[in-house]
Amino acid sequence: MVTLALINLKQICMKKIFTLFLAVTTVLALAQAPTTCSVDPIFMAMNKAGIWPDSATNFFQGTVGSPYGQNITVRVPKDTAQGIFTFCFNRIELSTPNSFTNFNLPPGLSFLAGPTVTNSAGVFKYPGNATSCSVISGTPTTVGTYTVQFNVQPYLTPAVGLCPNTPNYTGGSNAISPATTLAYYIIKINAAVGLKEEEVSSRSLNVSNVPNPFSGNTTIKFTVKDEAPAKICVYNLLGDKIFEDKIKTTYGDNSYELNATNWSSGVYLYTIQYKNFSQTKRMVLAGNR
Repeated sequence: MVTLALINLKQICMKKIFTLFLAVTTVLALAQAPTTCSVDPIFMAMNKAGIWPDSATNFFQGTVGSPYGQNITVRVPKDTAQGIFTFCFNRIELSTPNSFTNFNLPPGLSFLAGPTVTNSAGVFKYPGNATSCSVISGTPTTVGTYTVQFNVQPYLTPAVGLCPNTPNYTGGSNAISPATTLAYYIIKINAAVGLKEEEVSSRSLNVSNVPNPFSGNTTIKFTVKDEAPAKICVYNLLGDKIFEDKIKTTYGDNSYELNATNWSSGVYLYTIQYKNFSQTKRMVLAGNR
């Protein structure tokens, strides 16, 4: 009976996997390519298995020469049922279909494993009964529209009693052969247009913002050698100024709390103007609408 259940498991797994890989949390990245990722707190609060948000949202577009990144939050369920039988998820594996390379990502981008994801020869393993993340990052080099390609394979084990509560990477049987290929996520890379960053003077203001990426609020930090007025401006990637404020600096380290609660997620450029000098940096707003 267990053998028959394993045979029939392909149908239920196909449904589970298409639910599991329906969406992604997307953010554009910093000037430095990110090497870490984070799970999406809004998705976590829903207490659902899968990836957030759904595929209708799809990936954000990128721009040639502008750093790009995309967090992917993956929650693999603990188990699935087929009739009276229960099967434990050992892991979900993502890999590139044989007819493609590097998930068919735009040139310049890479798929990077998060801290709880293992990568063995380009096969990314997401443990069962756990929430993990990965990130697509880099700097696009070529204009075009790219359909990302994922081979998805679940590995499961018939349960004897209850499934374990601890995450698992190993063991299990491949429940779908050949692998299911997901090909509905698109990354469009546009030609470089819009706002150009100002050239930074040799007398840098040492501008940064923490955290970055952020959700809601971030603290902009910079250093000056005098007390004088300064102006903080924020632009979108089309060059539109969406925020401006004036402050009076103090000697040494300065900080400014920026509230972006009502802004849309994405990449913004912010500039500190101080006397005859200015410095522009990128910041990433994630988790907003």
